[in-house]
Amino acid sequence: MKSALSLLLFTALLLGCSSAPDERQYEVHSQDFYAKTDDQGRKIFAYVMTVKANKRAALDSSKPISRQQLKRYIEQEHFDESRVLKLQLEDEAAAALKKELKERKYCPNAYEINEVLWRDFSVQLRGVCL
Repeated sequence: MKSALSLLLFTALLLGCSSAPDERQYEVHSQDFYAKTDDQGRKIFAYVMTVKANKRAALDSSKPISRQQLKRYIEQEHFDESRVLKLQLEDEAAAALKKELKERKYCPNAYEINEVLWRDFSVQLRGVCL
């Protein structure tokens, strides 16, 4: 009986998560590509993707708020607080970098990302052509 109830609760939780809308929780502000040659003659690059900084809106304490509204406010993810959103941005930047390198024909054979740097609202991917 306990395992059936546990399975039912787990299934409900899983369905609730899977049916959540796939909203983008951040907006890309800028994308920059930098290229140069290092001292050994290798082609190196840096790709920076920055998101707009969104501040958490303050709750208006002069008006009554429902539990549902409070729950949504608390559960709302903000980029500067969320590791998940930062990893999503890193994946998005890697895909955009791949497209940029292909369009520029910068690394015709292959490339390697050897450093990922984070700032508050941006990620920088540094690498070298192989």
